[in-house]
Amino acid sequence: MKRTTVIFKVTLLFTYLFYSGSFCLAMPIFNNGVQAENKITFTSDNPIFTNKSLSTKEMSKLLDFYTDVFSSETQLSKWYSSVYDSSALLYIPIQYAYDTQNQELINKLRKLFTYNALVIVKKNNQADDLAKRTFYFTVSEYLRRNGIKDNAENTKMYNFIKNEVLYYWNNNPANIWEAESKKFYGAKQRIDYILSGNFNGNLSYYRAITDFELYVMGTGVSLLLIEKDAKRTITPDLVSIKDRFYQVLKKEVSFKDNTSWYLQSNIWRDHPDFKDVALEKSQNVNWDASHFSRMSAYLHLLKLNFQDDKSKYSYLEKLTVLLSNQLITNIAVYNSKNNVYTFNNYIDGNNSSFRSDIKDGKKGIQPSQNFEHIFIGWWKMLNTNEVDIMYERIAKKFPYYSEQSAYLTHDKGFFQEIVNLK
Repeated sequence: MKRTTVIFKVTLLFTYLFYSGSFCLAMPIFNNGVQAENKITFTSDNPIFTNKSLSTKEMSKLLDFYTDVFSSETQLSKWYSSVYDSSALLYIPIQYAYDTQNQELINKLRKLFTYNALVIVKKNNQADDLAKRTFYFTVSEYLRRNGIKDNAENTKMYNFIKNEVLYYWNNNPANIWEAESKKFYGAKQRIDYILSGNFNGNLSYYRAITDFELYVMGTGVSLLLIEKDAKRTITPDLVSIKDRFYQVLKKEVSFKDNTSWYLQSNIWRDHPDFKDVALEKSQNVNWDASHFSRMSAYLHLLKLNFQDDKSKYSYLEKLTVLLSNQLITNIAVYNSKNNVYTFNNYIDGNNSSFRSDIKDGKKGIQPSQNFEHIFIGWWKMLNTNEVDIMYERIAKKFPYYSEQSAYLTHDKGFFQEIVNLK
């Protein structure tokens, strides 16, 4: 086994243990009041990626690695963290491969994502339930981009993932915390209860919408697009998922000065992961930036689903534009004197520690250290000129950033390629 492969596997295990932790949070008509000079150009009707000439050598190596990992139960048992990690790391390579029709990457994706791999992941008892939900989301996105029409293997995979998602949606025990006010069966039941405004327990986060629901809804809206593209009979439950996701973003979002928005603001104030968040007067506790980066992909999928509904599409577009503004204003703060970004830990610009309650005496994530999500690249799905400029600036200074994180240092070739994609 090559030394670089060993390093990569160790790095992935570190990522899984550190970022998944004991609980994962989850993981969106313009107002003319916005100043003209600050207007954000929205471009998400276009492909995210168009440059076909970029290096993808390290992405290709990563696909080979995961193809080996998911080839058998024995291999996956050695590196079960790959269920979670591959879901995050491969999302952007999938989008780039199909946007630019990179045949080498597409062929390797087809070799990696198989029905057998799905079965192996489901049978594995080391990867937790959330890791499997994240995996189903990313595989569904592969199927959406590749297509399932007249492809028996992909159709079989689509049916597998749909069955899993509908079980999560309608039947699976859905309580996130034992002390919630009632028992829920199916994510739909819990989400509807939260949207109703009913009391769900004494702590603020008992009514939080988490990764467990967000990944299920994200996969549902991806599957619905697959059905539309393949001209299949539309599954009513997938329509229900799409509509509930929109309702969540309509009812549970609050805006600030038409420059930013927050999902369930202050919902995490009682959660131990957020115990060290220092607040100024009138501030609330909001999501950490890493978990919320996934919203970029969810918004993209929802917009694709609501293209024929002008009102809802416009609202989702507004969320996209404002989230782009939050990224470049609150999270990634540019210093024009040295051309370097510093990163804040939370989406509102708060830079307090995150997850300081982590076990074994570890310090959690210190101020300005919650930034690897930038280099995983999901923010690129916002597809705005401002985000493109941010990544162009980061690409020019990539060696500096890679030295700030052992995670980036170990596999800097891969992360350099992700940053370069455009």
